[in-house]
Parts: sequence; structure tokens; C-alpha cells
Amino acid sequence: MMLKRFQAKTLNDALAAVRAACGDDALVVETRALRDGYLVVAARAEAAVPPRDQAGSSTFLSKWTRGFQPLADKAADFGLSTNVLRAVEKALLGTRVDLSRPGDPALPMLAARVLAALIHTAPGLETAVATFRTLAVVGPTGVGKTTTLAKLAARAKDRGEKVAIVTLDTYRMAAVEQLRAFADLLAVPFAVAFTATDLRRLLQEFADYDRILVDTTGKSPRDRDALPLLEGNLRAGKAATLLCLAAGTRTRDCQVVLDAFEPLGIDAVCLTKWDETVAPGEAVAAIVERGLPLSHVCIGQEVPADIVVAEAMAVATAAFDCEQGARA
Repeated sequence: MMLKRFQAKTLNDALAAVRAACGDDALVVETRALRDGYLVVAARAEAAVPPRDQAGSSTFLSKWTRGFQPLADKAADFGLSTNVLRAVEKALLGTRVDLSRPGDPALPMLAARVLAALIHTAPGLETAVATFRTLAVVGPTGVGKTTTLAKLAARAKDRGEKVAIVTLDTYRMAAVEQLRAFADLLAVPFAVAFTATDLRRLLQEFADYDRILVDTTGKSPRDRDALPLLEGNLRAGKAATLLCLAAGTRTRDCQVVLDAFEPLGIDAVCLTKWDETVAPGEAVAAIVERGLPLSHVCIGQEVPADIVVAEAMAVATAAFDCEQGARA
């Protein structure tokens, strides 16, 4: 079962989109009010069909067809979920590729193209200045939000944009000094906001800037008191939201993080610390199953070099370990 996200200004409009895409008998998993409308997570109802193996037998010999099995094993080591892999295999069954036996040379790249189609990206985070003019970087503690913000600021300045940096992170020791040092290095203005009123005032002061990047305090996804306060601050600043998620985060933890930060309105996700894990697929799969766009991948600590714009095909070829697949 593949979950899909539907967002609309009203709940009725979101449910209408669910019915149009998934049918009248769709399974609605979640409904939630967001800052600019409503979110519904749903899936098409699937008939209960006895599983059959690749020979058509109702005795279930293997989870996958023989041809897809080697690829599924590689992708499972990468961390991709069964749900995502099942969607890829189902799409492949509708093509002319032979899944009855392993070894079809066209299969790996075709599977990668199918997976790439499931990975939504957000190139507009760097190109659509109006949409992402004020961008808040959020996420759990220790995922590299401040370093990611510094990388984004440097990239924006290299593109010729006029950049300002604001921080709401007055809790973590030396956080202000660290970001101030980054701002001085980039020769861009830097300011601290203690309240939502401060943030609104600073955004007015930087009204003629192309890009305002807002750093936030790392929050535990289980901190039920702190996250609403952060949500209130970001609503006051009308900021787009970039969620930083460590690439090595396990599936269950990914779900907790996404559930906690979704009320903020996640406009894009940046996978950080890609270089520190051998199984980033669990985080990738969690993003895919939520229908969230992936904007960047951080591959090291160096500013600004170690961040790349997310490319769906690069991630997909890495997952299936294809010959021309470079790690994202």
C-alpha cells in the first residue's frame, strides 16, 4: 500500500482530491490542519488477493519475482522499504522487461527510472526566490541545521543574491556565536530574534533582501511544548520550512520526526550526513511514502562545498547500485 498526501485550502477539497485519485473506497489514514489548509494522507484500497509466486502458484515461494529479487536485495541493503520496492516492481510488471529470470541487462536502470519517478524533488528552493524568500531551517537536535543553513547562504550569495541570516536559536550554547562567525565569513548581515515580534521586525528590516535564512533551535520530536512555540514563530514570519533529517535515521524514528514537524508545514526536506551512513534508504523511503519533496543532500561538513541539489535519478541509481549511479 502506497500512501499519498493531498493538500488543499479546505478539508472538502482535499477529500475530493482523495476520491479522484484513490476512489470512493479510499483508505484515509490521517487528516490534519496545516498553516495554509488541510492535509489528508490516504491510499487506494487494495483487494485481498492471495499472494502468488513468479510461476503463478498460490504457495508463496518468494517476496519478489526472480528477476527483481537481486535488485530488491541491493535496495533493501540500501534501506528502501518493502512498500517502495513493491511499487517499483508493480510498475516494472507493466513493462516489457522480463522479470521471470534474473540477468536482464536493461532491468537495473529501468528500475532506477521507476524509483526516480517516485522521488519528488524541490529545485525551486534555490530558483523560486519569491516562494522561498524567507526560509526557516528546522529539525531535531544534532542533524546539522546551522551548517546546512550556512551552506545554503553561501550558495545563494554565489548566485548573486542579497542574503541575510536570522537566528531563533538562543538556547544552544554558542549557537549565536557560531552562526555569527559564518555570517561574518560570508559578509552578510546577521541578527537574533528572541520572539515572534522580533522576527517580524527583522523581516521588515530585511525587506529588500533576496533571501532571508532563519536558523531555529533543534527540537526533540517528543517535545510537545516547544514545537507549537516554534510553529507560532514561523507563522508570524510567514516562512517556508526546510526540514533537516539525518540520512541514517531509522524508519520508526523518521515517522516520529515527520509526524512532529508536519504541523509546521514541511515545504522541503534536506537529507544531512549522507556520508555518515551506509543505509540512507530508510530516510529516503519515509520521504517518498509521505510524498515530501527532497531539496538537497549534505555529504560532509565543508561549507559550502558539501551540499548538492537533490537529483532523483542519482538517489535511485545509488539505491539499485547501478553502474552509472553516483552516490547523491
